[in-house]
Amino acid sequence: MHRIMPMYLVVNTSRSMAGRLVEVRNVLTALADELLESPVLGDRVRVSLVTFAEHARCVLPLSDLTELAELPVLSPGRETRFGPAFQLLARLTSADSATHLAAGMLFDRPLVLLVTDGVPADRGWREAFDHFYRQAHPRIILITVGVEQSQAREILDSVRISGIRMLGDSPDQPLAKQILADLMAYTDELVTSRAIGNWNTAGRQDFA
Repeated sequence: MHRIMPMYLVVNTSRSMAGRLVEVRNVLTALADELLESPVLGDRVRVSLVTFAEHARCVLPLSDLTELAELPVLSPGRETRFGPAFQLLARLTSADSATHLAAGMLFDRPLVLLVTDGVPADRGWREAFDHFYRQAHPRIILITVGVEQSQAREILDSVRISGIRMLGDSPDQPLAKQILADLMAYTDELVTSRAIGNWNTAGRQDFA
């Protein structure tokens, strides 16, 4: 039975992230190149891009990047709200799982890379996260950009994550390169070992 590895790249597109949105598009291009180089990964990996600010949007439904003719256009919003993102993710993962299972495919536990340069401004987002987590049981990797450790702790204390990577807001930590590295580490390990491990705080995966 064909196995699908779903990845959801969830990116904060508030005003402060506007200058980094081109890097997100670069991630999709670079990941597509990597998948073309690996027939095994290209056959299994499907990627969705979700953006969020005051609202959340699925700008790329779960897709085979090797067949993507055009990259989505990303537009900045205003403030950072997590609630809409997790509400949308709950709907997307449920629908995507049902569609693939109905087609006779195995649908792996989804991987979510949550990229943000700020903490949520909305109340009630934790309830939205809890609903999403209970439903999808995702692996979540949090990537913060220029976020203070105390602010990151505010997020960590409220969500169940498999790992975190905290980036400084400097040229020597390019966002696209770090996101791609985490995505490829996950796919390579999963395909070669079929083991499910725990991500440590350095952004690497530890296996028993």
